Amino acid sequence: MPSRIEPVAPGEADSDDVNQFLQEAAEGWYEDSAFFGAMAHQPVHLKRIAAALRRFPESDGLDPELLELMRLRVAAVHQCAYCGTVRTQAVREAVAPKEDALFGEEVDEDELTHREALAVRLAGEMSRDPQEISDEFFESLREEFTDDELIELLLFASLEVGLDRFCIALRLDTTEDSPYPTGLEYPLDRS
Repeated sequence: MPSRIEPVAPGEADSDDVNQFLQEAAEGWYEDSAFFGAMAHQPVHLKRIAAALRRFPESDGLDPELLELMRLRVAAVHQCAYCGTVRTQAVREAVAPKEDALFGEEVDEDELTHREALAVRLAGEMSRDPQEISDEFFESLREEFTDDELIELLLFASLEVGLDRFCIALRLDTTEDSPYPTGLEYPLDRS
């Protein structure tokens, strides 16, 4: 299924810096430029959102692998075909052995560290209904994460929830030149 709005491909933007960024996304970030190419229709927003995403993780106690696990859990809950297909290349190998734990109805916490399980659960609850986050769960989070880390996790999850829904609304598909399959079907079914 083609994307509802065709992403701007590297080399097709009116701006050299946007073209350069899209090329970097195609060769690095996800090895696919569709996500950022969709945003490239609004270059100012693309630059700001990309700059914000590059800032994560900021807290010393958080790592990119933990955030990728959260990103994938958001994709699983929303059944986003694009976000559930592409991988952040910088942490792909480190996260790969834990992916199957994230894509079921329930998270297989036995495959994750305690910190990972808490962060992934937070991502899932932010995806479903943050009104349902209990005080008890929040206290569990505070036992494991500093306030700075917890705020960063909440901000990251919030961005991912919104950006996931952006991809779903567009029925975003991967690009032909990426290493991923094209013709993604929504909702994602990994069974």
